[in-house]
Amino acid sequence: MGLSSLAHKYLDRTLDKDWRVRASDWEAVTLTRRQERYAAEDALVGIHILMVLMERLWGSSFPVAPALWHHHLPTAIHQTCQGFIDVKFSSSNKQQETGAVQNNHSCPPLKQKVSPRGHPMRKGPLYYNCQLRAPDDEPLCTIDPNKARWYVEKGLGVLVSNEPLVVRLKFEPAGRPQAEKEDGQFYLQKRQNVCVVCGKDESYIRKNVVPHDYRKYFPAILKHHQNHDVLLLCFACHRQSNMYDNTYRSQLAKELNAPIGVEQDFKVAVDNSCKFVRNAARALLKNRDNIPEKKVFEMEKLIKDFFKVDEVLIEHLQDAANMNVKVLNEGYQAHGQKVYEAYEKIGLVKLEQRWRQHFLDSMKPKFMPECWSVGHNVYKMGLKMGRLPLNHPNRLVYKMALVGTEGTIDVPYNPPPSRETTPLDTSSTASRDSTPEYTVSSLPSATLANSVTLKSDNEMD
Repeated sequence: MGLSSLAHKYLDRTLDKDWRVRASDWEAVTLTRRQERYAAEDALVGIHILMVLMERLWGSSFPVAPALWHHHLPTAIHQTCQGFIDVKFSSSNKQQETGAVQNNHSCPPLKQKVSPRGHPMRKGPLYYNCQLRAPDDEPLCTIDPNKARWYVEKGLGVLVSNEPLVVRLKFEPAGRPQAEKEDGQFYLQKRQNVCVVCGKDESYIRKNVVPHDYRKYFPAILKHHQNHDVLLLCFACHRQSNMYDNTYRSQLAKELNAPIGVEQDFKVAVDNSCKFVRNAARALLKNRDNIPEKKVFEMEKLIKDFFKVDEVLIEHLQDAANMNVKVLNEGYQAHGQKVYEAYEKIGLVKLEQRWRQHFLDSMKPKFMPECWSVGHNVYKMGLKMGRLPLNHPNRLVYKMALVGTEGTIDVPYNPPPSRETTPLDTSSTASRDSTPEYTVSSLPSATLANSVTLKSDNEMD
């Protein structure tokens, strides 16, 4: 359970976990009131949950008079939690966790293994290929077994079979992959746990085809429930792909005037002149007697020149030792954000497609999943956009993703037929799969945008 679920269970308190505040600018100089409240709740609610759990533990095992509660609390918390300090949160360590509960006063902290490569290697398969079906037994997608069983435990689905694991939902899903054609077919297939480049079936790492430093700025419709751009690579191929990615980043930096790895690309800089003064003051305060006289003279002169005084006092040393040497770069803008803003005007899908094509051209993979395509998600977004009323605010988000703020798009309103009245009607299914033709075009001023016509047969001209 996450912090929000624990708070709801033990405190009967609902935390503000809206994505708009979670994904807001936490590096801003001044946080909003909502950000401050979010951070404060995150810090305090864990303590409150611990207090409730300790009270329950004491009530069953360590009866203490109410007047002595706060007096014994620190010792009791230390004894109870000692065995769980620095233990990695993972359901795979059930045996160790069980032992920690039974011997919580003496269990030593578990040591975490750190990968020398800098990338965590997967110990188990990423794809289990468990099938999720709609109420009419139409396939929806393949998912993780834990997620499949979650639907059953919550009463949202029924178990059809264990081998292979198949779960049928009790409610009508928001969309059907069959209506999304090749974009949806990708999520119906079985995925192989092998490196997509060389085919090795062990020690693989997840590869984000569109790097996180760009995708993190994308709207939710391009990020949620999208594993098309997450592929498996062995360590050697993953390292080589990252090298190609760094070269491609430099190309984007020059093309879009988005510096990377230069002075303008740092949010906080260090004032070296102030840093030398601070280090000299700290050295004199801590270890003056062991420093040669000549070096002490140089350090004091440095401090005198900085404060413009004739004599160095203890106050000068203390002020200099506590001096902040970091300087905010007022004109800072992250490389990924500048690239994102450039494609925000002409269509974010074009940035996705560039990175997908770059991966194909640079790595030449031989074991790619079926239905994986450079143009993935374009047809599906047009379909979803058509299901929204013409005045729906999310239409602007889909427009920005497809053609950008400077482009034009004509997608008529075409709501899907209700399945509650005709769940198995073939004519209803046919009307769902048929989507009216819609046209996309971009302004000629956008240098990377092309005039594109998207049709119901998923062809791109």
